[in-house]
Amino acid sequence: MMGRTMCCLLIAGSCLGLSACNTTKATIDSTVKFFSSTSPDTMFTADGMVEQKQKINLFAGVAYENLRQESAAGSGEYVTALAALYEVPAAQREDFVRVLQQRHTELFAADLKEDAQAHLKMVSVLNRVLAGETSMNR
Repeated sequence: MMGRTMCCLLIAGSCLGLSACNTTKATIDSTVKFFSSTSPDTMFTADGMVEQKQKINLFAGVAYENLRQESAAGSGEYVTALAALYEVPAAQREDFVRVLQQRHTELFAADLKEDAQAHLKMVSVLNRVLAGETSMNR
């Protein structure tokens, strides 16, 4: 089983220096399923870097429960890291957090223990919502 250190190493290149990861069996299972169901060719850019959308998917799987809690509260290091992965400018972070809070029920409709794809569904909903948010369009 993957420990907290390994979890943080996996996402360290994508995040803002998280001090600890709240891992659960469901999170680890989601991460393993993510890698086993993802073709290596679709994960990397031509220069060998991990695709941005894959960084978001992986982070969402590893940090799902933390994101659920912090999104409801309206702040936290995981929410900040997710905003950074989405490349939300600092001036628009409050709008991003507002979206997470207002759409919380839709974004976090399932628990990873019940649905191993819950994090991917959350990302899909968030992508759709952010595409419609004119204040955050990049």
